[in-house]
Amino acid sequence: MKEIVAIAGLALAIAGATPAQADPDGADDDPAFIASLKQSGMTFASEGQAIAAARAVCGLISNGESGLQVVREVQSDNAALTLDGAAQFAAIAANAYCPGQLKN
Repeated sequence: MKEIVAIAGLALAIAGATPAQADPDGADDDPAFIASLKQSGMTFASEGQAIAAARAVCGLISNGESGLQVVREVQSDNAALTLDGAAQFAAIAANAYCPGQLKN
């Protein structure tokens, strides 16, 4: 049941995303992404690692992976994250770096 709630939350976050204009390499989006993570209360060891992980989320989405697959991949790569935390990270990452890939 917890997985359903986490994935539903991710789907709602993704569905409610407003596409933003982003630069091709995403560097202009980095400060906003980091600010969003901090605002959500998420902690991370390195901004660079968090940014790389966020961009990897977009790669997974681009490859056609389902929301559940993306969340599980984020969680498996970050053992300290709960399923809810992984879903939250994936939603923040997708909103920051690949809003054009998000489905309504």
